Amino acid sequence: MTGEITRRRFLTAGGGLAAGALAAPLWLRPGGLFGVMDAHASATGRKLLVLMLGGGNDGLNTVVPYSNPTYYSKRTADLAWQPSEVLPVSADLGLNPKLATLKAAFDRGQAAIILGVGYPNHDLSHFGSMDVWQTGSPAHANTSGWLGRYLDLTPASGSVVRAAAIGYTLPQALTGDTTSGVSLPSFGGFVFADGPDSDAEASRLHSAHLTCASEQTTDPIAAAWLASDNQAFAAVRAVRSLGLSGAPAPQTVADQVAMAVTLLSSNLGCDVAFVSMGGFDDHASEKPAHTTLMASLDAAVARFQTAVAATGAPQDYLMLTFSEFGRRVEENGNGGTDHGTAAPMFAVSSGVKGGLYGAQPSLDTLDPDGNMVSQVDFREVYMPVIDTWLGGVSSQQVLGYSSSDNLVAIPYV
Repeated sequence: MTGEITRRRFLTAGGGLAAGALAAPLWLRPGGLFGVMDAHASATGRKLLVLMLGGGNDGLNTVVPYSNPTYYSKRTADLAWQPSEVLPVSADLGLNPKLATLKAAFDRGQAAIILGVGYPNHDLSHFGSMDVWQTGSPAHANTSGWLGRYLDLTPASGSVVRAAAIGYTLPQALTGDTTSGVSLPSFGGFVFADGPDSDAEASRLHSAHLTCASEQTTDPIAAAWLASDNQAFAAVRAVRSLGLSGAPAPQTVADQVAMAVTLLSSNLGCDVAFVSMGGFDDHASEKPAHTTLMASLDAAVARFQTAVAATGAPQDYLMLTFSEFGRRVEENGNGGTDHGTAAPMFAVSSGVKGGLYGAQPSLDTLDPDGNMVSQVDFREVYMPVIDTWLGGVSSQQVLGYSSSDNLVAIPYV
């Protein structure tokens, strides 16, 4: 769906629109209805920004095992990073040379690197694996997102927009069973497709909404429609009330991160933001493309640090990265790598316990499919986000794991 919608479609197709309203980039003139209040945020007051590296990030060229001869025997000099090029974080591992900002944060104890993250019985399709990561369910037992369920299980406390994705698409991670986030491509790009708004037209829309809001019904479908309609209008007006409609649209991932921090630090009570960065499916000519992506990732980390510092409480903001899977150890015949398994995650904040967690998977002892064996279940990374960082509900309630899963939270927060 684009950022434009006609008035007629808004008024006559409202049912379908309202049902997905929080995923739709709508525009509405701010008015007296649904005044914005200073909403209470998460139970701890902390905020989460998730940065998705879509396509399957090559973990071995992100956190490079520069002392491992197998890495160099499986990858040509055109793909592998040499020991003199990486940014060492240990005697065996070094960050991609484009991740200088992340390296500096790591050196200050403000970045955690969680190695070898994956899940049981890896699905090497983009769709299947992304479903696992976004629902938080390796067994595909949920259709709702893990953060959406967190929203379902914690009180809104006056918040109108508790979660936001920067872009046109609402990720599955932010869709709960009863609560969803809102997708925003920009603060000011929402206009009607059939021309500029007028006071008369705005008044008509306002009246139409008031009529819907005042309706009473015992029909559950109609009630859900009305609730969605009210929530959509409230969310749009709340975001518009920030007075940022003149802000330029984000052009880079770093811009999107800055926009996300603006929402998280606003008075809307936004707890969670989600930014997507694509292009990591490097089956061919990987080195130049991946190098550019690493530079963009590092720029996003830098902007995040600058933006949260400006809030005066940078320790309350966490950036967490993930990708649906890693890549295979060996280079393919096209100068790239194919779908693999375990890969690193990054957690960046002055509020984290920085350092290395997990373990670098063996490049020699592989699974029956020739992929690295994961050392950390991704739910063990999600667990402290729910239990400790955001709070208000247990990770077991959100993720639905049991004692037989033998999960142990990674203590990076």
